[in-house]
Amino acid sequence: MTHIDDLIKINRDSHYKLLTLVGSEENHKNNIIDYLKNNGWDVYDIEEVILDLVENIPENKIGLKIGDKIKEWLSDQKNKIVITNTSIIYSPELNLINPVETFRYAMRGDKEAVIFIEGKMRDDKVIYSTPDKQDHKDIDISRIVSERITEVEVN
Repeated sequence: MTHIDDLIKINRDSHYKLLTLVGSEENHKNNIIDYLKNNGWDVYDIEEVILDLVENIPENKIGLKIGDKIKEWLSDQKNKIVITNTSIIYSPELNLINPVETFRYAMRGDKEAVIFIEGKMRDDKVIYSTPDKQDHKDIDISRIVSERITEVEVN
């Protein structure tokens, strides 16, 4: 087990400050989120954010404009954010690559994020869904700090 503070320190030394926690274990996730909230991090349900961002975009333009809208939104946020509920990003209608690529580039300099993504970790990849489904993704996590949710402690 690795303490979340140790992962955050390692993450701060990375070029891309996107600490990626992988898995769907709600108890672990909620404990980590509560700990981060109590330590000054702002938490965002990205599904709610994206649904707000696409509200005024014509349906046939969402895939073209959502990436820029997310970048604008990120630039308005504080330096320490937690991103949850990322499964919407896999939606083919959004035309986004994956949660890591959507946020990685913006998390440089003073900005840092902890992002929770569902999937299974294998080597330097996260596999989301199954190959026969439209939302299937193999996500490269080799350039960021990542850990399984179940391997992170907050006590």
